[in-house]
Amino acid sequence: MKTISSIKDEKIVLARAVKTRKGRDEHRRMLLEGEQILDWAIDNGIDVEFILYVDSEQVTVTGKYLKQNIAAFQVSDGIQKKVIDKSYVIPIVGVGKIPEKTSVPEPEFVIVLDDVKDYGNIGTIIRTCHAFGIREIVSTTPEIDLYQRKTIEASRGSVFSTVTSRYASSVETIKYLRENGYQIVVTSPRGNSLQSLVELKPGPVASVVGNESTGVSQEFEKQADYLIQIPMSATIESLNVGVATGISVYELKLKQVLSMIEQRIKSTLGRELNVAGMLVQRALDAELQKITDLSSRQVIFMMVLKCDQEMTVEDMCRQFGILDTEVNEFLDRLTKNGLIHQDEKLRLTAKGEEVLGKLWFTVENTEHKIISGFSENETEILKRQLHQIQENCTRMIEGS
Repeated sequence: MKTISSIKDEKIVLARAVKTRKGRDEHRRMLLEGEQILDWAIDNGIDVEFILYVDSEQVTVTGKYLKQNIAAFQVSDGIQKKVIDKSYVIPIVGVGKIPEKTSVPEPEFVIVLDDVKDYGNIGTIIRTCHAFGIREIVSTTPEIDLYQRKTIEASRGSVFSTVTSRYASSVETIKYLRENGYQIVVTSPRGNSLQSLVELKPGPVASVVGNESTGVSQEFEKQADYLIQIPMSATIESLNVGVATGISVYELKLKQVLSMIEQRIKSTLGRELNVAGMLVQRALDAELQKITDLSSRQVIFMMVLKCDQEMTVEDMCRQFGILDTEVNEFLDRLTKNGLIHQDEKLRLTAKGEEVLGKLWFTVENTEHKIISGFSENETEILKRQLHQIQENCTRMIEGS
C-alpha cells in the first residue's frame, strides 16, 4: 500500500494547485473530487494520473481504479482536507489531465456564453446542450472555467466531453462566428421578434446567452442576425440563464432541423446504409443477370444458408426482409431447380452448393468492383465497422 505522509510531497503540491483556476491553467490538470466525478471523468476518456484516498475503508473503491492502472496513494484526513481546502473530508480525489481541444467535424450549432459567470449555470447549460447533441461551447472570455467542481456536478460530467473555444472579447467571438458561417441568434428582453416565430435559414447556428446580471453585450445585439425574446408573464423580469438556454436550444434546434431537413435526411446513417445496400444489391443483380435467372437476394440467401446449415422460413423473412406475399415466389425457383430442400426447415442441397460455387466468381468479382479504390487496410476497416454496426443493432433489438 502506497502512502503519502507529507504535505510537501509533489503529488500533494500538484493536487492543491489544481484546485484553483490559476493552477488548472498553469498545469493543465484538474482536481476530481469524489468517486462519482472520478467515474464521470474516466467514462469520458480523461487521463487520471493518480488518486488520493483517506482510509482503509476506501480500499475496495480504490481497487477499481488500480485495475485501470491508476496510481493510488493513501493520505491522512488532515492532508486530504488541505488538498480540497475544506473543513470536511472527501474520501477519494484524483488528478486528471485537462483534454486538449478537439476539432469539431463541421459547424452546426454552438452555444455562445457571453461573459456567463456562475459555475452552476455553466454546468447546467452544458448538460442541456449535450441533451440536444450540442458538444461545442464558445466563450467570449478566456477566463471561463469548466473544471470547477460545481460546474462538473451541474453538468453531470458532460464537461469532460465538451469542446470549448475561448476568445478575448465579444468582438473576436463575432469575427470567429462570421468566418465560420454561423447565423447569430441573440436572446434578449429587447428582442424584436418572438423566438417561436423566427425562421432560420439552412446552415449553422450560434445561440448567444448573456451574463446573469447585464445580459448580452451591445456588440452582439448590434451584430445579431436574429434578436429574439422569450415571451413571459409581466410579473417576471427575466429567466435564469440556464433555464432560458434550455428553452432557446429546444426551439432553435427544432427550427434548424426543419430548415435543413432535406440535408439532414441525406446525411443520416440509416439513409446512407440503406442507399448503399440497395445499390450493392442492384450492382450484383446486374452482374448475375448475365449468367443466371437467380436474383442477388436468392444468391445471398444461399450463401447464408451454406454458413448456417439450416433456417426456418420465418428467419429467412426476418433476415432478408421478405414479405409473406413474396415467400412462395422467392422459394419456388430455388426448390424447383433443386437448389434447396424444404421441409420444417430450409437446407442447401448438393446441387445448390455446386451452383453457388459456380456463381462465386461473379459474386467475388462484383465485390472487387464495388470496393474499387479501397486499400486492403481500408477494406478491413470497413468490414469491422459494418460488423460493429450489426452488433450494436442486435443489442438494441434484443434489449427492446
